[in-house]
Amino acid sequence: MKTTILLFLFCTASYAQATDSMAHWAGKWRGTLVNLPARANAQSAKPVDVLMEIGGVPMADNTCTAWRTTYSEGGAVKGVKDYKLCRGTGADDLFIDEGNGIKLTARWLGDMLVTPFKYDNLLLLTTNRLRRDVLEQEIITIDDQPAIKGVQPLRARSIQRIELRRVVPPSQ
Repeated sequence: MKTTILLFLFCTASYAQATDSMAHWAGKWRGTLVNLPARANAQSAKPVDVLMEIGGVPMADNTCTAWRTTYSEGGAVKGVKDYKLCRGTGADDLFIDEGNGIKLTARWLGDMLVTPFKYDNLLLLTTNRLRRDVLEQEIITIDDQPAIKGVQPLRARSIQRIELRRVVPPSQ
């Protein structure tokens, strides 16, 4: 019984800390996307500018907030990911809704929102973290392999990194 209560208090405190932190994420953020290593098929040396619009924290069950990312090169919009951060049933039931039937499970781990998923033969790990006044997003891409018993070495393919700074406070 004591273990259950302590675990419940830890999980509740962790979610409360995460949602308090996430409240500071709300607003519009601008930054630049960098691929490491640089993509071989990149058509230009122009930087990819990113505008990220994040709504508040989904505090109630079955609610969502904006999680929209716009990518531009040379002032021209090249792509928009109009996603939502959603809460299903309970504080730990979080997911990114891509709007096309794809829902990616997300989880608070400390001060970081982590979203792992597979796409074909790739394993991707997305992390989002606010450090002081910089919102960081990284997507680590790993070549996936069939499961074996024991340790399975995997090859990291790339990191896509975006560092963003707030351009519009959450109240506007």
